Amino acid sequence: MLNAARGSARWIAVIALTALVTVVPFAASESASAATSDACGARIAKPGGGLWSCSFVDDFAGTRLDTSRWVVGDSATGGFHMNSTCFKTGQNVAVGGGQLKLSVRRTAPFACQVPGGSVPAVGVGGGVSTYGKFAQAYGRFEARVKYPSHTGVGLHSNFWMNPQVRTYGAWPASGEIDVAEWFSGFTGRVYPSLHYTGRTTADSGRNCAVARPDMFHTYTLVWGPTTMQFLIDGALCFARSWTPTDMAAPKPFDKPFTAALTAGLGGGTNAPDARTPNLATTSVDYVKVWR
Repeated sequence: MLNAARGSARWIAVIALTALVTVVPFAASESASAATSDACGARIAKPGGGLWSCSFVDDFAGTRLDTSRWVVGDSATGGFHMNSTCFKTGQNVAVGGGQLKLSVRRTAPFACQVPGGSVPAVGVGGGVSTYGKFAQAYGRFEARVKYPSHTGVGLHSNFWMNPQVRTYGAWPASGEIDVAEWFSGFTGRVYPSLHYTGRTTADSGRNCAVARPDMFHTYTLVWGPTTMQFLIDGALCFARSWTPTDMAAPKPFDKPFTAALTAGLGGGTNAPDARTPNLATTSVDYVKVWR
């Protein structure tokens, strides 16, 4: 997540400024091939040749969350809390109508329980992760997401990825990948970012424009050993190679990462105000991963 709005966000054991970037169509080889299909649908051609193979898919076709694929974020057991948002199992995560619904509710101030103590909170969010269920290094990672319609400050949602094992140490040393991070107060932008030791402002695609993030859009990461490419609705909006200061690339992005989706309250310059809705929902149509 962007440092400016991270607040106290951490998902511990449960689950990252360039000049104007022109949005251009991604390579033609990314187009779908209808000749063959797998669990993710029509096979998609890799930029370097061959076809991607589906390794994970959930289109949320049932009436409840598939716990063989996902774990629900819970601050009391996992420690994850985001800005002034607490997460609780059984709250604000629902599946129905072919969608995953992640909601955040504003509340009166309360003590959010975390391992070893508590932190102050003014809302309860919804979050899911593939931690302990699925992790992969390199490949194509994609979600079709609709963010809330609120355009003032106060809300913060993300499609992001974290290491299954923090091989290189505590955040940010082991890395974090934000595929599509949305701040309600920053209208018309959805941000991809990399977090690692030695990160600079150039590691966030701050000019990835989305005219209507409150409509469904497809957010994609193509993760290779030397470069991350971030697409919105099939168009490349940001590409980045990383240069850690405490290790040699491709570290720390050479280990399996989990996928996560969260909906919570904002922090910093995006903190809630009187106009922030008491209830807001992020909708997810599907999550797919290929190798």
